[in-house]
Amino acid sequence: MKISIDYDGTMWSHMAFFRALMHTMQTAGHQVGVLTGHTPDGKDRDIALMVARGFPVPDFWFGRTEAYISSNGAVYKSDTILKENIDIHFDDYDFNNPETEAIFKEKLGDQFYRVIKVEHREPTSTHYE
Repeated sequence: MKISIDYDGTMWSHMAFFRALMHTMQTAGHQVGVLTGHTPDGKDRDIALMVARGFPVPDFWFGRTEAYISSNGAVYKSDTILKENIDIHFDDYDFNNPETEAIFKEKLGDQFYRVIKVEHREPTSTHYE
């Protein structure tokens, strides 16, 4: 399987769960990585923070490219899910934004089952174990 995890509102809201998921799934031979609205210029910093917090190095890291900056993050993420054959993506829908959910549904169509909604925690500026 190929599994991706969003950072803000998802991985950082439930670090213990996603740390265990990554370790377990990678050990079992699955690819686990990041699909985020962060831009590629922050990739090294993002991965370094993960490793400092006990996460394994992700098998892949996809960040929103310049062509997608002006659009909702779900546009980029949906295109990447399909292009990269991601089986499961964990996402908080931009802190429960109804527009983000609608875009995932529209862009993914009958593949919408690939996105698993994660409830973010407040305040969103805090990273939770």
